[in-house]
Amino acid sequence: MVLELNTPEATYYEPEYKSAGINNFANLVRTMLNDYGVYHVQFNTVDKEVLKDALESPENYPTLMVRIAGYSVYWSDLSRRCQEDVISRTEHTF
Repeated sequence: MVLELNTPEATYYEPEYKSAGINNFANLVRTMLNDYGVYHVQFNTVDKEVLKDALESPENYPTLMVRIAGYSVYWSDLSRRCQEDVISRTEHTF
Protein backbone atom coordinates (compact mmCIF):
# COMPACT_ATOMS: atom_id res chain seq x y z
CA MET A 1 0.00 0.00 0.00
CA VAL A 2 1.37 3.40 -1.01
CA LEU A 3 0.31 6.41 1.00
CA GLU A 4 0.27 9.54 -1.11
CA LEU A 5 0.27 12.88 0.69
CA ASN A 6 -1.11 15.99 -0.92
CA THR A 7 0.74 18.74 0.95
CA PRO A 8 0.12 22.33 -0.18
CA GLU A 9 3.03 24.68 -0.60
CA ALA A 10 4.08 26.46 2.58
CA THR A 11 3.13 30.11 2.91
CA TYR A 12 6.19 30.98 4.98
CA TYR A 13 9.05 33.07 3.67
CA GLU A 14 12.23 34.07 5.49
CA PRO A 15 12.00 37.72 6.59
CA GLU A 16 14.99 40.04 6.68
CA TYR A 17 15.68 41.55 10.08
CA LYS A 18 17.66 44.69 10.84
CA SER A 19 20.06 44.39 13.79
CA ALA A 20 18.62 47.52 15.45
CA GLY A 21 15.14 45.97 15.29
CA ILE A 22 16.36 42.74 16.84
CA ASN A 23 18.02 44.67 19.66
CA ASN A 24 14.88 46.73 20.24
CA PHE A 25 12.77 43.56 20.26
CA ALA A 26 15.08 41.88 22.77
CA ASN A 27 14.98 44.99 24.98
CA LEU A 28 11.18 45.08 24.78
CA VAL A 29 10.89 41.47 25.94
CA ARG A 30 13.51 41.98 28.66
CA THR A 31 11.67 45.08 29.93
CA MET A 32 8.29 43.32 29.94
CA LEU A 33 9.65 40.36 31.88
CA ASN A 34 11.98 42.13 34.29
CA ASP A 35 10.42 45.56 34.89
CA TYR A 36 6.71 44.98 34.37
CA GLY A 37 6.28 41.40 35.57
CA VAL A 38 4.69 40.14 32.38
CA TYR A 39 4.25 36.36 32.60
CA HIS A 40 3.00 35.61 29.10
CA VAL A 41 3.64 37.10 25.71
CA GLN A 42 3.23 35.65 22.23
CA PHE A 43 4.38 36.79 18.84
CA ASN A 44 3.15 35.99 15.36
CA THR A 45 5.71 36.40 12.62
CA VAL A 46 3.35 36.72 9.69
CA ASP A 47 3.37 39.83 7.53
CA LYS A 48 0.25 41.99 7.91
CA GLU A 49 -0.24 42.03 4.12
CA VAL A 50 -0.29 38.22 4.10
CA LEU A 51 -3.03 38.26 6.76
CA LYS A 52 -5.04 40.82 4.79
CA ASP A 53 -4.75 38.70 1.66
CA ALA A 54 -5.67 35.57 3.62
CA LEU A 55 -8.76 37.38 4.90
CA GLU A 56 -9.99 37.91 1.34
CA SER A 57 -8.59 34.71 -0.24
CA PRO A 58 -8.35 32.01 2.45
CA GLU A 59 -8.17 29.27 -0.18
CA ASN A 60 -4.66 30.52 -1.02
CA TYR A 61 -3.46 29.91 2.56
CA PRO A 62 -4.60 26.43 3.63
CA THR A 63 -1.66 25.95 6.02
CA LEU A 64 -1.50 29.44 7.55
CA MET A 65 -1.51 29.26 11.34
CA VAL A 66 -1.54 32.04 13.93
CA ARG A 67 -1.13 32.06 17.68
CA ILE A 68 -4.19 33.15 19.68
CA ALA A 69 -4.21 33.33 23.50
CA GLY A 70 -1.73 30.50 23.96
CA TYR A 71 -2.82 28.10 21.22
CA SER A 72 -2.15 27.78 17.49
CA VAL A 73 -5.04 27.71 15.06
CA TYR A 74 -5.49 27.55 11.32
CA TRP A 75 -6.37 30.98 9.97
CA SER A 76 -9.33 29.59 8.04
CA ASP A 77 -10.82 28.14 11.25
CA LEU A 78 -11.16 31.60 12.81
CA SER A 79 -14.27 33.71 12.41
CA ARG A 80 -13.92 36.82 10.27
CA ARG A 81 -14.30 38.99 13.38
CA CYS A 82 -11.39 37.19 15.06
CA GLN A 83 -9.29 37.43 11.88
CA GLU A 84 -9.91 41.18 11.73
CA ASP A 85 -8.94 41.47 15.39
CA VAL A 86 -5.64 39.67 14.75
CA ILE A 87 -4.93 41.98 11.80
CA SER A 88 -5.74 45.09 13.86
CA ARG A 89 -3.11 44.20 16.46
CA THR A 90 -0.46 43.08 14.00
CA GLU A 91 2.68 44.85 12.87
CA HIS A 92 4.14 47.06 15.51
CA THR A 93 7.40 48.77 14.66
CA PHE A 94 10.30 49.95 16.77
